[in-house]
Amino acid sequence: MTDKEIDRTEINMKLDHISYAVRSTDESIELFSAIYPIVATYKYLEKNQNVFITYLSNKKDNHKIELVEPAGHPSPVDNMLKSQDTVLYHVCYRVEDFNKAIRYFKNRGFFMITTPFETSIEKGIWACHFFNPKSGIIEITGENKDE
Repeated sequence: MTDKEIDRTEINMKLDHISYAVRSTDESIELFSAIYPIVATYKYLEKNQNVFITYLSNKKDNHKIELVEPAGHPSPVDNMLKSQDTVLYHVCYRVEDFNKAIRYFKNRGFFMITTPFETSIEKGIWACHFFNPKSGIIEITGENKDE
């Protein structure tokens, strides 16, 4: 089977989180608290990206809200926050086969905008971001079984 024939079900992709770039994590927590009242992770420094990560959840949904605040400059969200306090950043999917998912997105016209990296917030889990002008930024996370 060629890479173009990889079916979405083969990579077992499910929604993990919806991410917002924010200037103030605390203000955003207050805003989202009516829908996502559980602060699962608070301002964890993701060294690979120079950002603080906060995860919000609730007891009903299987996905999280991720708040991404710059930890300094440069950060990948600096430009997004020049004119807004909060902006939708990306949608993230957890995948079963990380490397197959990379090929899946590349073969569908997505451009890799971050080199795959092991996250510091969840050991053994890798992440990678893609961009397509018709869909925006998509992140995938999962175990990199080739590493």
